[in-house]
Amino acid sequence: MKVDVLVLQLAILFLPGLIWAGLDARYVLQSKPSDSEFFLRAFLFGLASYAITFIIYSLCGQSFTIVVIENIGTHNDVVTPSIFKEVLVATAISFILAVLWIYAASYKLLWNFLRLIRATKRYGDEDVWDFTLNSRETAVEYIHFRDFENKLVYAGWVSTFSETDKLRELVLYNVQVFDFDGEMQYEVPLLYLARKPENIHIEFPYRTKLPPDTGENHHE
Repeated sequence: MKVDVLVLQLAILFLPGLIWAGLDARYVLQSKPSDSEFFLRAFLFGLASYAITFIIYSLCGQSFTIVVIENIGTHNDVVTPSIFKEVLVATAISFILAVLWIYAASYKLLWNFLRLIRATKRYGDEDVWDFTLNSRETAVEYIHFRDFENKLVYAGWVSTFSETDKLRELVLYNVQVFDFDGEMQYEVPLLYLARKPENIHIEFPYRTKLPPDTGENHHE
Protein backbone atom coordinates (compact mmCIF):
# COMPACT_ATOMS: atom_id res chain seq x y z
CA MET A 1 0.00 0.00 0.00
CA LYS A 2 2.86 2.36 0.79
CA VAL A 3 4.26 1.80 -2.69
CA ASP A 4 0.88 2.63 -4.22
CA VAL A 5 0.67 5.89 -2.26
CA LEU A 6 4.19 6.83 -3.32
CA VAL A 7 3.40 6.12 -6.99
CA LEU A 8 0.24 8.23 -6.72
CA GLN A 9 2.18 11.13 -5.25
CA LEU A 10 4.82 10.88 -8.00
CA ALA A 11 2.03 10.92 -10.58
CA ILE A 12 0.70 14.11 -9.00
CA LEU A 13 4.15 15.70 -9.22
CA PHE A 14 4.41 14.80 -12.90
CA LEU A 15 0.87 16.00 -13.69
CA PRO A 16 1.92 19.34 -15.29
CA GLY A 17 4.34 17.62 -17.65
CA LEU A 18 1.90 14.84 -18.51
CA ILE A 19 -0.83 17.31 -19.45
CA TRP A 20 1.52 19.33 -21.65
CA ALA A 21 2.97 16.20 -23.26
CA GLY A 22 -0.52 14.84 -23.91
CA LEU A 23 -1.60 18.01 -25.72
CA ASP A 24 1.72 18.07 -27.58
CA ALA A 25 1.25 14.47 -28.77
CA ARG A 26 -2.34 15.17 -29.82
CA TYR A 27 -2.00 18.50 -31.59
CA VAL A 28 1.69 19.06 -32.47
CA LEU A 29 3.53 15.83 -33.19
CA GLN A 30 2.97 14.31 -36.61
CA SER A 31 3.26 10.72 -35.38
CA LYS A 32 2.57 9.00 -32.07
CA PRO A 33 5.67 9.16 -29.87
CA SER A 34 7.15 6.07 -28.27
CA ASP A 35 6.59 5.60 -24.55
CA SER A 36 10.16 6.62 -23.73
CA GLU A 37 9.92 9.73 -25.93
CA PHE A 38 6.56 10.67 -24.41
CA PHE A 39 7.83 10.44 -20.82
CA LEU A 40 11.02 12.30 -21.70
CA ARG A 41 8.98 15.13 -23.19
CA ALA A 42 6.66 15.03 -20.16
CA PHE A 43 9.67 15.35 -17.86
CA LEU A 44 11.08 18.32 -19.80
CA PHE A 45 7.70 20.03 -20.09
CA GLY A 46 7.19 19.47 -16.36
CA LEU A 47 10.53 21.09 -15.58
CA ALA A 48 9.58 24.09 -17.73
CA SER A 49 6.21 24.39 -15.97
CA TYR A 50 7.77 24.27 -12.51
CA ALA A 51 10.50 26.72 -13.57
CA ILE A 52 7.89 29.27 -14.67
CA THR A 53 5.93 28.62 -11.48
CA PHE A 54 9.07 29.23 -9.42
CA ILE A 55 9.70 32.52 -11.24
CA ILE A 56 6.12 33.65 -10.65
CA TYR A 57 6.34 32.74 -6.97
CA SER A 58 9.62 34.63 -6.66
CA LEU A 59 8.20 37.74 -8.33
CA CYS A 60 5.23 37.62 -5.97
CA GLY A 61 7.48 37.16 -2.94
CA GLN A 62 6.08 33.71 -2.18
CA SER A 63 8.17 30.80 -0.95
CA PHE A 64 8.46 27.82 -3.28
CA THR A 65 9.07 24.31 -1.92
CA ILE A 66 11.59 22.34 -3.95
CA VAL A 67 11.16 18.57 -3.83
CA VAL A 68 14.43 16.79 -3.09
CA ILE A 69 14.60 13.80 -5.42
CA GLU A 70 16.92 11.88 -3.07
CA ASN A 71 14.29 11.91 -0.34
CA ILE A 72 11.46 10.51 -2.43
CA GLY A 73 12.27 6.90 -1.67
CA THR A 74 12.63 7.48 2.07
CA HIS A 75 9.67 9.74 2.73
CA ASN A 76 6.06 8.64 2.31
CA ASP A 77 4.62 12.16 2.38
CA VAL A 78 6.21 13.59 -0.75
CA VAL A 79 3.25 15.77 -1.66
CA THR A 80 2.62 18.04 1.32
CA PRO A 81 -0.27 20.56 1.30
CA SER A 82 2.07 23.38 0.21
CA ILE A 83 3.58 21.26 -2.58
CA PHE A 84 0.12 20.16 -3.70
CA LYS A 85 -0.87 23.82 -4.08
CA GLU A 86 2.26 24.44 -6.15
CA VAL A 87 1.42 21.42 -8.32
CA LEU A 88 -2.04 22.87 -9.00
CA VAL A 89 -0.52 26.21 -9.99
CA ALA A 90 2.09 24.49 -12.17
CA THR A 91 -0.66 22.40 -13.80
CA ALA A 92 -2.61 25.52 -14.74
CA ILE A 93 0.58 27.11 -16.06
CA SER A 94 1.43 23.97 -18.03
CA PHE A 95 -1.96 24.11 -19.76
CA ILE A 96 -1.39 27.75 -20.73
CA LEU A 97 2.13 26.96 -21.94
CA ALA A 98 0.82 23.98 -23.91
CA VAL A 99 -1.72 26.19 -25.71
CA LEU A 100 1.03 28.69 -26.55
CA TRP A 101 3.23 25.78 -27.66
CA ILE A 102 0.48 24.51 -29.99
CA TYR A 103 -0.08 28.01 -31.35
CA ALA A 104 3.64 28.48 -32.02
CA ALA A 105 3.84 25.08 -33.70
CA SER A 106 0.71 25.61 -35.81
CA TYR A 107 1.83 28.96 -37.14
CA LYS A 108 5.51 28.00 -37.38
CA LEU A 109 6.70 30.96 -35.32
CA LEU A 110 10.17 29.51 -34.80
CA TRP A 111 10.53 28.48 -38.44
CA ASN A 112 9.31 31.90 -39.60
CA PHE A 113 11.91 33.56 -37.37
CA LEU A 114 14.68 31.30 -38.68
CA ARG A 115 13.59 32.02 -42.25
CA LEU A 116 13.46 35.74 -41.46
CA ILE A 117 17.10 35.74 -40.38
CA ARG A 118 17.87 33.38 -43.31
CA ALA A 119 19.07 30.60 -41.05
CA THR A 120 16.96 28.11 -43.02
CA LYS A 121 14.71 27.91 -46.06
CA ARG A 122 12.56 25.10 -44.68
CA TYR A 123 9.01 25.68 -43.49
CA GLY A 124 9.04 22.92 -40.87
CA ASP A 125 9.00 19.19 -40.39
CA GLU A 126 5.55 18.54 -41.83
CA ASP A 127 4.72 18.04 -45.50
CA VAL A 128 3.26 20.62 -47.89
CA TRP A 129 -0.30 19.46 -47.11
CA ASP A 130 -0.02 20.57 -43.49
CA PHE A 131 1.94 23.72 -44.23
CA THR A 132 -0.40 24.94 -46.96
CA LEU A 133 -3.69 24.30 -45.19
CA ASN A 134 -2.31 25.67 -41.90
CA SER A 135 -1.32 28.89 -43.62
CA ARG A 136 -3.19 32.09 -42.79
CA GLU A 137 -2.92 33.24 -46.41
CA THR A 138 -6.33 34.06 -47.91
CA ALA A 139 -5.27 32.40 -51.15
CA VAL A 140 -5.37 28.92 -49.61
CA GLU A 141 -8.66 29.26 -47.72
CA TYR A 142 -10.83 28.81 -50.83
CA ILE A 143 -10.15 25.74 -52.95
CA HIS A 144 -11.29 23.69 -55.93
CA PHE A 145 -11.04 20.00 -55.11
CA ARG A 146 -11.02 18.22 -58.47
CA ASP A 147 -12.40 14.67 -58.55
CA PHE A 148 -11.21 13.11 -61.82
CA GLU A 149 -12.89 9.78 -61.17
CA ASN A 150 -16.39 11.29 -60.87
CA LYS A 151 -15.59 14.31 -63.05
CA LEU A 152 -16.70 16.77 -60.40
CA VAL A 153 -15.18 19.89 -58.88
CA TYR A 154 -15.95 20.73 -55.24
CA ALA A 155 -15.55 24.49 -54.72
CA GLY A 156 -15.63 25.70 -51.15
CA TRP A 157 -13.89 27.13 -48.11
CA VAL A 158 -11.65 24.97 -45.96
CA SER A 159 -13.16 24.38 -42.53
CA THR A 160 -10.99 21.60 -41.10
CA PHE A 161 -8.49 19.06 -42.36
CA SER A 162 -6.51 16.10 -41.14
CA GLU A 163 -4.45 13.21 -42.36
CA THR A 164 -4.13 9.58 -41.36
CA ASP A 165 -1.84 6.83 -42.53
CA LYS A 166 -4.24 5.95 -45.35
CA LEU A 167 -6.43 9.01 -45.96
CA ARG A 168 -6.36 12.76 -46.17
CA GLU A 169 -9.55 14.42 -45.06
CA LEU A 170 -11.15 17.78 -45.72
CA VAL A 171 -14.32 19.46 -44.54
CA LEU A 172 -15.48 22.31 -46.80
CA TYR A 173 -18.28 24.81 -46.16
CA ASN A 174 -20.45 26.87 -48.54
CA VAL A 175 -19.71 24.28 -51.20
CA GLN A 176 -20.71 24.42 -54.87
CA VAL A 177 -20.30 21.26 -56.92
CA PHE A 178 -19.60 21.59 -60.66
CA ASP A 179 -19.08 19.10 -63.44
CA PHE A 180 -16.02 19.39 -65.68
CA ASP A 181 -18.01 21.51 -68.15
CA GLY A 182 -18.52 24.18 -65.50
CA GLU A 183 -22.22 23.46 -64.90
CA MET A 184 -23.20 23.67 -61.25
CA GLN A 185 -24.80 20.45 -60.01
CA TYR A 186 -25.79 21.36 -56.47
CA GLU A 187 -24.84 23.33 -53.33
CA VAL A 188 -24.36 22.15 -49.75
CA PRO A 189 -23.40 24.03 -46.55
CA LEU A 190 -20.88 21.37 -45.47
CA LEU A 191 -19.06 18.62 -47.34
CA TYR A 192 -16.67 15.94 -46.10
CA LEU A 193 -14.02 14.57 -48.47
CA ALA A 194 -11.56 11.73 -47.87
CA ARG A 195 -9.05 10.53 -50.44
CA LYS A 196 -5.83 8.58 -50.58
CA PRO A 197 -2.75 10.86 -50.57
CA GLU A 198 -1.86 9.96 -54.16
CA ASN A 199 -5.38 10.84 -55.33
CA ILE A 200 -5.45 14.49 -54.23
CA HIS A 201 -5.74 17.38 -56.68
CA ILE A 202 -6.46 20.80 -55.18
CA GLU A 203 -6.54 24.12 -57.01
CA PHE A 204 -6.40 27.57 -55.41
CA PRO A 205 -8.37 29.92 -57.66
CA TYR A 206 -8.29 32.95 -55.39
CA ARG A 207 -6.52 35.94 -56.94
CA THR A 208 -5.45 38.97 -54.97
CA LYS A 209 -5.15 41.07 -58.12
CA LEU A 210 -7.47 41.27 -61.11
CA PRO A 211 -6.17 40.25 -64.53
CA PRO A 212 -5.34 43.33 -66.63
CA ASP A 213 -7.97 42.59 -69.28
CA THR A 214 -11.06 41.97 -67.07
CA GLY A 215 -13.01 43.79 -64.43
CA GLU A 216 -14.34 40.70 -62.71
CA ASN A 217 -13.62 39.71 -59.16
CA HIS A 218 -11.82 36.41 -59.57
CA HIS A 219 -12.57 35.02 -56.16
CA GLU A 220 -13.89 31.73 -57.44
